[in-house]
Amino acid sequence: MPLFSSNKLPVDGRLVVITGGSQGMGLSVAKLLASKGANVAIIARNKEKLDRAVGEIRALAAREEQIFIAVSADLTSAGEARRSLEEIRTWGGVPDIVWTCAGEAFPGFFKDQDVQLLEKQVQTNYLSVLWTAHAALNIMTQSPLPPQSPKRHLIFTSSVMAFYPLAGYNAYTPSKAAIRSLADGLRQECHLYNIAVHACFPGTIYSPGFETEQLTKPEITKILEGNDEGQSPDEVARQCVRRLEKGHALAVSSFMGETLRAASWGASPRGNWVWDTVFAWIINVVWLFMGPVMDSEVVKYRKKNGDETFYSVPRGA
Repeated sequence: MPLFSSNKLPVDGRLVVITGGSQGMGLSVAKLLASKGANVAIIARNKEKLDRAVGEIRALAAREEQIFIAVSADLTSAGEARRSLEEIRTWGGVPDIVWTCAGEAFPGFFKDQDVQLLEKQVQTNYLSVLWTAHAALNIMTQSPLPPQSPKRHLIFTSSVMAFYPLAGYNAYTPSKAAIRSLADGLRQECHLYNIAVHACFPGTIYSPGFETEQLTKPEITKILEGNDEGQSPDEVARQCVRRLEKGHALAVSSFMGETLRAASWGASPRGNWVWDTVFAWIINVVWLFMGPVMDSEVVKYRKKNGDETFYSVPRGA
């Protein structure tokens, strides 16, 4: 639980590794932390995008002596995850903070999606996080910090859909829910190593991947998303970092995120115990009505378009 106003995520002079740091939220996080004095290493696949991103990050450095590096790697491979983090350790030392931002979504009805695309989303959204976390923890625990040093951190990027899945995102959402589960479990386990573990849960981000998502997103998914206005990558980065600095284990970036998280706390540690507990009581009552309303939207959509529209073959054929 956050105490008083002390910063629980100091980054000045520390080495931060950000996966997916060449664009979108990852790049915004990298630029924000560079402006706070962090030395930053970014990992992504595309070398050209990485080189361009490093220039943007360096331009926002708080001091000339800060250092920055870009490493090209396919983090869906456990070997590549190890290799990239070892390369960063050789360059700048043991990372103090590793933040996973790589991920992508391809909306569509679950039964209609190609099995290779289903597998790709598990690899990109979950396995890349799993391999990165495994490699990072092994490197961090080989070189423990002195007792009075600030904690090291593992930070995962999940999604608000880990709290409440939507029709049309069922190839994507389970991988994000798995990240939440991994964060909860590692948070407890990493007390053994004095390493803090967090997860961030943004909603819609107007990143380069957003337009791609719109191409395949079913109409019913857009209806269910309703008034989710979305946020820029910079705003998501600011809001997540602000909450992480307060020590939140599950950091959200918007009021919608606060609402969905309130209905899904389980045994995860609260940020503000009083507010989060009272708000959860309220939201769980509200959700008694909102859950059926959301389901009814799907039923109405089916009736509007005709039952046969959604079957692979006509019934009775």
